Amino acid sequence: MQIDIDSRLNNTRQLLNELGNSVSNLVNSSPAILEDPGIKSCLAGFLAAYQEAVQRLENPSFRIATIGTTSSGKSTIVNALIGRKIAPIESGEISAGVLTFKHSQEQRLVIAETEDAAWETGEWTGLTDEDLYQRISTVMHSYHHARKKREYVAPQITAYVPLLPACDPSLLGLPASIGIELIDLPGLKSIQDRTNLATIQQQVNKAFSLVALDYMQVDDDLRKRLLDELKTVVQYLQGRTDSMIFILNRVDQRGADDFRLEVQINQLKTEIQEVLSLPEPPDVLPFNARLLYYAQCAWGAGALNEPSIVDPNLRLKFLKAMFQDCAGVIRLNTKENRELKTWFRDVEDYVEDNNWVDDETMRKILRYSLEWSGGRKLWDIFRLRVEHSFTEWIIIPSLVKVFDNYQDLVNHLNNWVTIEKIKSPEKIEQEKIKINRLKQSIHESSTNKTEEFKNDINRWIADLKNANNTNFDQIDSRIRQEAGKKKGSKYFDQVFDTVQTIEKDLVQSLIFPVIDALKNNESAYDLEEKLREFVAPSLSENIARVYDQLSRRLGKFEKQSEFLVKRVKCDNQQEIRELEHDERYVRLLYATMRNAIEARSNFLMQAQGEIFIKALDNFANVSLVHLNIDEIVASVINIEDAVISNFKNKLPPASAKLPEDFFDIPLNIKNKQENQLEKVGEQHGSCGQKTDRYENREYKFLQIPNIDLMGKQWSDSITQAKMNLWDIFRNWSILQLNQTNELFQESVKEITDLVQGALNEKLNAIEQNELLQPQFWQNFEVQKDTSTEIYQTLQVICRGEKYE
Repeated sequence: MQIDIDSRLNNTRQLLNELGNSVSNLVNSSPAILEDPGIKSCLAGFLAAYQEAVQRLENPSFRIATIGTTSSGKSTIVNALIGRKIAPIESGEISAGVLTFKHSQEQRLVIAETEDAAWETGEWTGLTDEDLYQRISTVMHSYHHARKKREYVAPQITAYVPLLPACDPSLLGLPASIGIELIDLPGLKSIQDRTNLATIQQQVNKAFSLVALDYMQVDDDLRKRLLDELKTVVQYLQGRTDSMIFILNRVDQRGADDFRLEVQINQLKTEIQEVLSLPEPPDVLPFNARLLYYAQCAWGAGALNEPSIVDPNLRLKFLKAMFQDCAGVIRLNTKENRELKTWFRDVEDYVEDNNWVDDETMRKILRYSLEWSGGRKLWDIFRLRVEHSFTEWIIIPSLVKVFDNYQDLVNHLNNWVTIEKIKSPEKIEQEKIKINRLKQSIHESSTNKTEEFKNDINRWIADLKNANNTNFDQIDSRIRQEAGKKKGSKYFDQVFDTVQTIEKDLVQSLIFPVIDALKNNESAYDLEEKLREFVAPSLSENIARVYDQLSRRLGKFEKQSEFLVKRVKCDNQQEIRELEHDERYVRLLYATMRNAIEARSNFLMQAQGEIFIKALDNFANVSLVHLNIDEIVASVINIEDAVISNFKNKLPPASAKLPEDFFDIPLNIKNKQENQLEKVGEQHGSCGQKTDRYENREYKFLQIPNIDLMGKQWSDSITQAKMNLWDIFRNWSILQLNQTNELFQESVKEITDLVQGALNEKLNAIEQNELLQPQFWQNFEVQKDTSTEIYQTLQVICRGEKYE
């Protein structure tokens, strides 16, 4: 297999080099080409893409990203795969930021500078594994502590160390020229903001994903929760499901009365396939990361057929931990082999007596550990994935820009050649007229399609906004059906689902926990723990702190309908101050809730924004690119292909983001001062009678919403925001459409202007009798066709015989 990968990579490099040389020869054969501004621009774009591809293929890299559900042992798996203890594996949520491991014989640590970093950044060399571990752990602890007060861009850490799959090429079957990277990504609890989520998404999209699941969550009661979390992780991180391998970690925790492991694995495969909409059941591998971690680190990152360089004392340390923490796994796997059981007991006694373990013994321990932990099967699966997907993951991403820019260049060259073949001035004038008519036709067609879609989306969103709770599902269903019939409306049903999902998430993740805490008098700590799953620690801490103060005060208010009322005497300064504090904490709770709702909304928009982008991209591709031009104005010059390739190279990446202060939560607080006539005593009247004595007393009143009304106001703000979200989506969509249409019109103008300019030059050459010889054009076309053949061969190698 390694020979095959080497062969594919070398063939690609060779063909890419031939394509570059062929294009250079083509240009050099006719310097006049560079006088054409369109061709000159296309050539510059191609050469830039070509140079970038050459560099990427010269130093290609294979990436494995680890993601996981809560407390799934992800970092332990990373350490087991690299053969050294570097990724922090302390208890609790410690993983943070992006921790990347790159293969290098010289150990080095780089902590990238980030804005206002509350941790040490810089570069260090000559570090031991323990030094690396401590520095990385310190950075992550500093980040977790700092983000309790405010949000930070998470640490970007790169450790350059010898990596096991690079030191032992047989594990992945990759040639030595391919770089190896392992990326330890944090759990969702550590990336509850859009900036850090976007960073993580970029890493996941470029790598194979190793998804860690926890065996302790796969019984009947917990499995649905595990799969829901898995779906959220994959959806939010936008990982490619076709590149995922699932690890069911901690299978050593299974009880004697559990279902057979094979039954649970098969059930999990089926359910993961359904939850993630996979075309076929995924690889789900039972795993024991701790056993493999101890054994592999005791051997080190070197190949098994070479001497280990791990310090004997460090080996003893790992082996002692292995025999202590993995005794049950060893006992389970040796119970049918008394001789092997005795051998492991003897080694354990040897280790307990602090005797050094030699390489031969350690090799045997590691081989059994690889087998029992699932490690050997994991490397086997990886090798198969590499063999089947090497081209898709390593080669094609390097060549996409080359393909696009070459197509753009060759479209211009074809038009240039076509124009040069025209021999009569009359024909040129006819073509100029046709080009003008064609230009107008394209302009009208694209404009009409854009306006048509604007009208559709305005109508759909108006229906959604006008729908009330009783008939929303019915109207929503009708809109989906109508949208589904429209050409170019793919993904818009998912947009509808996304908006609904955001609304539901905000109510369940933020409003319900706070309202329930107020009603049930829960502790601020418990509330903070619940909220930390959905918003950054600084926000959850702020809400919990304000909640703690306010919840203590609400008991002193009287209930009046939907409100709570408290009154104090104006001459009691202490009570007045307390009333002012009451009002302050109510306002603070509303403000912190709004901040949390906005932060969570933007996070969800980043997590689900790919649906919005796909919907608009699909419309652009369908409605603007594939235009039906009336044959009556068709020219012999094919400007459509040139316009389309030019347009595709212009399209910028889109991004969906909510505006500032998107959520408006009204706060109905009444604060007034009034006089009340109060009995203050008695006074003696005539005939010895006593009468009541009254005086006007000044009181200050504070009226605030009761707990249910608070929840209703917050929920109403989200419902209103959902209506606003439809407006935001509509306005954003129309903005994207306008920008896309402008770029398309710009491409139309550029291409038609260039073609008309070339036609004028050709007309002038005819009139001046300065035409090139037919033999020149024959040679030029032969060279052009040679370049295109190389380009097509490169496409076939990368994408197969059938490619678009």
